Amino acid sequence: MAFFRVIGESLYFSKQGNKVGIIINDFQTRNSSDIVDFDINFSKISFDAFVDLKELTQLLSKKNILVNLPENIDSTKQDIVFCSRFLNRIITTEENKENGAFIANHFPFAKKVLTISNTIIDSMSSYSNWKAIHLRIEDELVNFHSDSTTDFDGYIENQLLQAIDMINTPDLSAVYIAAGIKKEKFNKIAQIFSHKLPNLFILNKLDVLKSQPDLLKQLNDLSLEEQALVDWLVCISAPHFSGLHASSFAYLAGYIRHYRGFDKVTTQLWPTYQPLWELWFPRI
Repeated sequence: MAFFRVIGESLYFSKQGNKVGIIINDFQTRNSSDIVDFDINFSKISFDAFVDLKELTQLLSKKNILVNLPENIDSTKQDIVFCSRFLNRIITTEENKENGAFIANHFPFAKKVLTISNTIIDSMSSYSNWKAIHLRIEDELVNFHSDSTTDFDGYIENQLLQAIDMINTPDLSAVYIAAGIKKEKFNKIAQIFSHKLPNLFILNKLDVLKSQPDLLKQLNDLSLEEQALVDWLVCISAPHFSGLHASSFAYLAGYIRHYRGFDKVTTQLWPTYQPLWELWFPRI
């Protein structure tokens, strides 16, 4: 979300006649989906982990926007606008629509990630009709609320039942599960889905790439965030998609699908929980 905010702000200031450059400052990855201690669990990754910097530079140069890395900038001599997922200012409806369309249809994701996600999409297309489902059920959720009375086993079970209830697409033959969980946990989840929906194939990225060992190795060599990006790109291009509205992963997938012109009925976000997403990145 923060990167998309940077793109939107740079387009805005460029249209105002300002000389504009973006500074790609810091990318982080989790080292484990089991712990959330920032000092232990997060580390820096390369600037090109998510985005093709060469293509981004060429794309934004057409809008008179420069792309810079921190070492090339003297921050004491620049007017710098810091961006996060939050709004920096009030954005008009028209600008939101233009930003959404530009990001959804032109943002150049890293080629190594695209290669893997496109292969998964092609393989899933062998099924007559399939759906991608994002589940936010990683073990780290417990650590986010270590002093909470939340029943996380119950939370996960409820999320699974909601996800299964959303599988109401006619003639569906396969479901792709997008989640940062280990093999053992995925197998348990797949059994629950198969028990409720015995006629469906239940797969994840590891299953799909099993027959392509070179690509499977490339996937396993990626950081957790890059692997999540693979899942996210699959969710964006799936014929049908559902996920938690409260999850930024799922909401942004829905956001991109909207501006790529997917029919509304092919994207299901449930329950309506996080109104800030609709304010910060509205689907207009």
